[in-house]
Amino acid sequence: MNYDKKKFKNAVVFLAKNGGWDVGKKKLAKLLYFIDFTLYELRKKSLTEMPYAKMDYGPMPEPKTFYAALGDLQKTGVINIEERNSVGLERIVTQEKVDMDVFDEEELKVMNQVVEKYRAESAGNLEKIAQSEPPYKMVEYGEQIPYYLSFYRNSFGEMDIDDTSSDTPEYLMISLYA
Repeated sequence: MNYDKKKFKNAVVFLAKNGGWDVGKKKLAKLLYFIDFTLYELRKKSLTEMPYAKMDYGPMPEPKTFYAALGDLQKTGVINIEERNSVGLERIVTQEKVDMDVFDEEELKVMNQVVEKYRAESAGNLEKIAQSEPPYKMVEYGEQIPYYLSFYRNSFGEMDIDDTSSDTPEYLMISLYA
């Protein structure tokens, strides 16, 4: 599969350094999902251009491609995947410097927003959040998740109905996605 290897590499390094103390493969996959689908929602182009699939643990980059790409980064010394620790967590660590020049301003903004929002969340919590999103719900297990489904995510609240200036009774004020 084709994907932007330079952006993928630097996104992995960025997320390993900034995504929280517990960034393993599962948390990395969810953070990449949020970044890729948010950018696609904003501008019809993802960051990594990696395909995503519906898997048991939520949406993730297509496993064969994802694990091969991580393996390449590990073989070349860009990252090290520490084995599971005493509480069962693995961690991706790196001494590599992020090449920020590969990202444009909007990509950096979204990456920072995703990290800020989800840094403290566990991989399990991110899994639940991602599984609650329409792109995950709208395809069958194992199928590729088309990027265009990002337009159903409502990340920016366009679909919320909450006009407090009207005379609508409060019990009729709804939000399609809490």
